[in-house]
Amino acid sequence: METSANKPTPQESWRSIHETMDHARTELYLAGTSNILLLWGGVMALGYLAQFAFRALASDLAEEYAWYPAPLWIVMVLIGFVGSSLIGSRAGRNLADGESARRAGIKVFLFFLAVGLAAFIVPGAAGLWNEEAASSIPGVAIGIAALGYILFGIMVRPFIAAIGVSFAAAYFIPFLLLDSDISEIVTAVAMLGIVIGGAVWLRKKGVE
Repeated sequence: METSANKPTPQESWRSIHETMDHARTELYLAGTSNILLLWGGVMALGYLAQFAFRALASDLAEEYAWYPAPLWIVMVLIGFVGSSLIGSRAGRNLADGESARRAGIKVFLFFLAVGLAAFIVPGAAGLWNEEAASSIPGVAIGIAALGYILFGIMVRPFIAAIGVSFAAAYFIPFLLLDSDISEIVTAVAMLGIVIGGAVWLRKKGVE
């Protein structure tokens, strides 16, 4: 028989209810995180490998069309953000049916879509859409992508913010310290390592 000493107070009961609701809401926004991380690892690595291969196999075209990284990375970033949103929305529906899951999916989609559009708009506003400055666009796009993860992680889970910082480091450290050809390969490998390690950790924690 439950005694009055063991019976939770109304305040404790409400706190428990709110904690349960907050946890459920967080899980909706985190739905699909592991697969999203894997997607981004593939997107970033393929982008750098494609850039390296184009320059190595078609050096004349790369010199003639020096602005080729711009459309390549805009497409890759948009694919990554839209794919992230769709994965998160689908995973959210698997966790819960109804209006709450739909709203969570829409919010995640709009957040990442806005960041993806920023990766397209900001370089244009900064005057980078030209042959002379096109090489700077990948750094801007990666910085915006990393910022998106950092902001999303601050709102939902710090681990995701740490992934964003790691993405930025994987790009900017090799870019500043190494030759451009080598830095691309190092960045691709580093990003794949970060994402695979992050996905393994999240799965161990039971986060899909």
